Amino acid sequence: MNKLTKIIATIGPITENSIRKLCGLGVKIFRLNLSHNSIEWHVNVINNIRKITPSCSIIVDIPGRKIRTTAKVSKEKFKKGQIIYLVSNDFNKNSLCSRFIYEINNNILFDLAKKGMEIYADDGRISFYVKDVGNEYITLITQCDGFLRECKGINIPESFFDDKEINEKDKFFLDFCCDNKVDFVGISFVDNADYLNSIQKYIGERRPKVIAKIENAKAIENLSEILKISFAIMIDRGDLSVETNISSIGILQKEILSEANKLGVPVIVATEMLHSMHESINPTKAECNDITNSVLDGASCLMLSGETAVGKYPYESIEIMRSIIDLTMKYIHDMNKNPLEHDDNVHCQADLMARSVSLIASSKISKGLVCISKKGEGVKFLSRYINKDFYCITDSCEVIRDLNIFRNVKPILSEVVFKKNDRFHIYSISKQLIDNGWNPDLLYTFIYVSEGGAGLRLNTIQINYLKSLASFLL
Repeated sequence: MNKLTKIIATIGPITENSIRKLCGLGVKIFRLNLSHNSIEWHVNVINNIRKITPSCSIIVDIPGRKIRTTAKVSKEKFKKGQIIYLVSNDFNKNSLCSRFIYEINNNILFDLAKKGMEIYADDGRISFYVKDVGNEYITLITQCDGFLRECKGINIPESFFDDKEINEKDKFFLDFCCDNKVDFVGISFVDNADYLNSIQKYIGERRPKVIAKIENAKAIENLSEILKISFAIMIDRGDLSVETNISSIGILQKEILSEANKLGVPVIVATEMLHSMHESINPTKAECNDITNSVLDGASCLMLSGETAVGKYPYESIEIMRSIIDLTMKYIHDMNKNPLEHDDNVHCQADLMARSVSLIASSKISKGLVCISKKGEGVKFLSRYINKDFYCITDSCEVIRDLNIFRNVKPILSEVVFKKNDRFHIYSISKQLIDNGWNPDLLYTFIYVSEGGAGLRLNTIQINYLKSLASFLL
């Protein structure tokens, strides 16, 4: 069953053969991270998901701009004060007499790092002082004991990327996502609209839809322009907390959610939602509080990362998160609280219709709201105002997977193909709902496009009995 806020489960070695079980726990969106595992592994998992559950969505994170260590790293634990080296992938590592050498995947670090600054790794868990920056390696002094493992992110606070075009490596991974017809692609460090536009332009009419990951101070500065052209965004709290200020991460999350909700842009909240459940069967109280507040603030999706990819308790993590979401949803309904604060300005025709239908949907006379949409575009507006589950019926399985990311929406696949010139599909849908067990004698609210002109997403509201609509087929 879909919930007010959706759960995204990252697939890894622990769960790659448990897709059906994860679906049974209510997961509708699966995430893969191309920074880990082989291309062949990802292809197999994508094919497996499509075979087992065609209506579920797939998000793929591509390596992109994020600076990471590669698989060629020292396996030894370092002590505080240890000198270590970050090196480029073409550097002759034998020229350094050290056991602590770590290769990085992106040489832009050599331009961003400056002598005397402090940099971080692994979402800020370990920190280093920059002793020197050379052409092929950077000398660091460790600020704590620890390990710098493979595929861990490297962060330089307050840094940003000047480039607005995508490179050949990005094109390779984007082509991979398009060729495998995944539904969404997560783009790291989207800090301006021009860079996001270049990604969208390269994808063109192909799938997937782009999710802009908000991860640094420049993205916060340019948030308004990013939101205007985003299908969805992700608050990556790991990088964002290090790239800005960890003390402000809670405020930043609330501000991002508030701005995105005003525009109906779905927001994924990610990183350490249930981090303790990597090792513990129970979450911390702070994690439970974090999930509750994210739902109250209007998050569309909450993402589990290592918890379901490599953790000891992947299924328990999903169950705990689902129970917290359910209880928070009940609280919202019981207290008549609206987590979606927005202004009173109506921005367009579809916004006006969505605002209007929200009043009807809150009535006890109408037993449910059904949006009929070929492309699902009207859902963006409805999800701003409708604070409980509603249905969207479409004739496209791809659109079903797009809708999974929106808050409150329960997508249903129509048994007939929609036509522009008549309402036959509306009557057929009514019969389909009756055949699926809906009560034909109850009133439902339908919203759809009828005799629509260019640009109209929603222009008709109808309150009717299912049996009355289905009778037109006779």
